[in-house]
Amino acid sequence: MGSIKPGQPRVSHFVSRSIAFKVVQYVSRYKLTPYKAWQKLSSRDKKNGKYKKGFQGLIKEHFKNKTHQEYWVKNFEYENVKKKFYTNHIKKFINEYLNFKEDQFERRFNSGLASILKRIKSDK
Repeated sequence: MGSIKPGQPRVSHFVSRSIAFKVVQYVSRYKLTPYKAWQKLSSRDKKNGKYKKGFQGLIKEHFKNKTHQEYWVKNFEYENVKKKFYTNHIKKFINEYLNFKEDQFERRFNSGLASILKRIKSDK
């Protein structure tokens, strides 16, 4: 029968991690909520009317498996579409990214020189 799975195609890790990284970066840099950070990232520049550098490329990459890609990218200009996209995708991307970073920290802290120093401190 084949390995074709029904439903929406999976998002590449590059797109999800890039968007989540930028949202988390905006949260820490500008002291915003994740939703406000997403709005700031997905808004157009007031001077020239363009998206932030590379943002439109990420959106195109996200919608690359859709049949009418241009429609989905153009439809992304509306605020209600951005809000729905945040609800359905960005929250999940952020949670996955933060869990990944937490696991990465735990692995680094529990291995190598840090684990030896931790054992020495606990023995005293």
